[in-house]
Amino acid sequence: MENKMQKSIIDYIGSTPTVYLENISKKIAANIFLKLEYLNPWLSVKDRIAKNIIETAEREGRLLPGGHVIEATSGNTGISLAGICAVKGYKLTIVMPEFVSEERKLLLAMMGVNLIFTPESQGLLGPVAKSLEIADKDPKCFLVNQTRNPGNPDAHLETGKEIWQQMAGKVDCFISASGTGGHLSGIGKYLKEQNSDVEIIAVEPIQAAVLSGQVDIGEADANHGIVGIGPGFIPETLDRNVIDRVSVVNVDDCYKTAEYVIKNEGLLIGVSTGAVLKVALEVGSLAEYFNKNIVVVAASSTERYLSTPLSNNARIYVRSRDVISAEESYIKMLCTGQKI
Repeated sequence: MENKMQKSIIDYIGSTPTVYLENISKKIAANIFLKLEYLNPWLSVKDRIAKNIIETAEREGRLLPGGHVIEATSGNTGISLAGICAVKGYKLTIVMPEFVSEERKLLLAMMGVNLIFTPESQGLLGPVAKSLEIADKDPKCFLVNQTRNPGNPDAHLETGKEIWQQMAGKVDCFISASGTGGHLSGIGKYLKEQNSDVEIIAVEPIQAAVLSGQVDIGEADANHGIVGIGPGFIPETLDRNVIDRVSVVNVDDCYKTAEYVIKNEGLLIGVSTGAVLKVALEVGSLAEYFNKNIVVVAASSTERYLSTPLSNNARIYVRSRDVISAEESYIKMLCTGQKI
């Protein structure tokens, strides 16, 4: 019998469940399914690409024992890399924009990562440019380069396969937010290969709507409030050929949708998942989507957004609660072992 206790935590990346969102689906025409990628070891969909890119670099001799890994990220990829680098013994430098959520900065610091912050004025292009600058000065380092590395979308061919098998091939529509374009492209490609009629919808925030052409590259506001998507440029890892159409969302609506799903389904999703589910609910309410299956990915968990507006209503509620003492007689009863 296999001794699972001897396996590395890295081996538990993937094979995440896909669940039916019954409570919200019964109010619309379509059926919405959510693949829970926040159940990966480091709590996000980015675990898959971190593993694939690092292990590919090892096999190809581009990353040697004790090596130095560098990457630009808004947080989730950095955290996934931090976990894998800790297990494998690599030094890690992460370059990120100053405006990412505090939870991400703290988690990376706790994991011993060397952090470099770029100014808000440089958006999400700043960290990428800075990582290239650092890599040029240190030729021995390994630059992950997730927005250009084909190992990013390639990692999600397996994610697409999991979805197809879990859904028994009954997928009508896949909706995904676009950041690096990795899971949108990889999953989309796999699903299209199984059935070319599967509809692929990309989601981006209005402030950085470069895919839809509503905002010009270089003029997007990368600090739009949904960390991880809408970078304001088009990454090389995004395969636009798999996209059937692009849907643009209002950021405030995404927060409201995330909160709605958390309360009604009990799933601890993040804001980017709220963005995708906002579109899924809109599309799924149309008559032509009656009884069709819409699949989306829960990219990361609520805990990474507690310092953002996602928790505003909860924070107001908690602060409004009074402190109420228990009656002394009940405390004495517990202290004396008296039966209740």
